[in-house]
Amino acid sequence: MTLATMANNILRLCPMNFEIIKSNLQDSYRQLASKDWNRLNLQRLIYTAIPYSTGTVSVATTGVVTGVATVFTAAMVGRFMKVHYTDAFFEISVFTNPTTITLKDWPGEVVAAGHTYSIFKTIYDIPTEVGMVYNLVYQVPLIKKSQSYFNYIDPARTSSSSSPIYWAFAGVTSAGLLQIELYPPATSVVGVRVYGKQKITTLGSADTPYLPEDLIEARALLNCYRMKDVQQPKQGWGEKVAEQTDFYGELFTTFQEEDYQLESHHTKVKDAMGDPIIPQDDNFALSHDV
Repeated sequence: MTLATMANNILRLCPMNFEIIKSNLQDSYRQLASKDWNRLNLQRLIYTAIPYSTGTVSVATTGVVTGVATVFTAAMVGRFMKVHYTDAFFEISVFTNPTTITLKDWPGEVVAAGHTYSIFKTIYDIPTEVGMVYNLVYQVPLIKKSQSYFNYIDPARTSSSSSPIYWAFAGVTSAGLLQIELYPPATSVVGVRVYGKQKITTLGSADTPYLPEDLIEARALLNCYRMKDVQQPKQGWGEKVAEQTDFYGELFTTFQEEDYQLESHHTKVKDAMGDPIIPQDDNFALSHDV
């Protein structure tokens, strides 16, 4: 059921401005989505990037890096480069070609040709549909810290590991994507599972919500009845409010119980050995989702 369909359903029961009805539906959707629904939990996967240090480089005062035998790529924008300084790293802000990139906030020093370097990645964008992150897992749950903690123990990010151990929130991009930092920087490609909550955005007229349409519609209709009761007192809208309050309460309880039965909460561990079909191998890692 789309936003337009729900709005038309309400219009038949509570005649009022169509745009106000749609606004009530949007508000109801956001308010309901703020609650802890199992059906909004989701899991996504992000992959770490291995460091890159092929060839040598020089750096101009402007922060333009010129490489020899390098193969820089556009994917390196947003990653960090360690070059010349032992206690600092710089964000790659511009990719020009396989031998030319530009560093952000370069202090203006000239680095002669033939210098070694390392490009690594610690900041990762979370998939667009994730609006909240609960946990990250690679074999075992990663330990949640803060970037201040990372800056305290390793400000230059000199440590590295085959896989990350910690994670921290790292802000939001201009496009609205959540960002996290994984630490120590990974030296191999591993898949990190992201457990989070579905991002709720404004519904378009043809969009279908992630929560039960009947519940959203019932809450919005209750709000519309309340508005009509204020605008037209003693016209019978108060009785409609009372009836709809009871109906909405019962419907909410029903969907809460149904949602609980989904058993899809992010902390639930699913073990393949508990399935009726026995795994075809004796590999513990493959047979268990831990």
